[in-house]
Amino acid sequence: MDNREAPDAEAGSAMMRYTRQVVTGRPDRKSRAPRSSLFARNGAFVRMVALTVVADQDYLALVRTSAMQVGALLDLPLPQVTDLRLAVDEACTSFLVPESGWQPERPEVAGARLRLCFDRYIDHLRVTVRGPAPPSWPKRDGLGWELLRAVVGEVRAESVGGLGILTLIDPLPS
Repeated sequence: MDNREAPDAEAGSAMMRYTRQVVTGRPDRKSRAPRSSLFARNGAFVRMVALTVVADQDYLALVRTSAMQVGALLDLPLPQVTDLRLAVDEACTSFLVPESGWQPERPEVAGARLRLCFDRYIDHLRVTVRGPAPPSWPKRDGLGWELLRAVVGEVRAESVGGLGILTLIDPLPS
């Protein structure tokens, strides 16, 4: 038998890693070097993403995609990435849902924006969403609030002078 016909397992494994990198644009997880730039040091945090979007439902797809990318960069398990995406979407939606009788101006006209920050701490991910808060925001007795509490570790909300700040704190796997 000729050696050219039966490649050894190590060569096949290297070819699989190379193929995955070419097809997906990413190296194989086993061969990837740790992303040292994503690790917080000395109790500080690393701002992974800061994103400002128009406060309109048409921009939620961009927000959801950003949340998924952050989860992927942190190598979170798929269910946790999905929960993060859902929580960020619900957090942003809470700023967009009008109260009955409250008629906000169109976001493009009013200049309303949502600002999101994804901060990586040593043991958790903190996502902060800031934007103009509707009256009596947040609705802590609503389904959206319960959903947030179910999919992330901790939810904090405050409203100061018409500006709402919603913070999601999600523990990271060790």
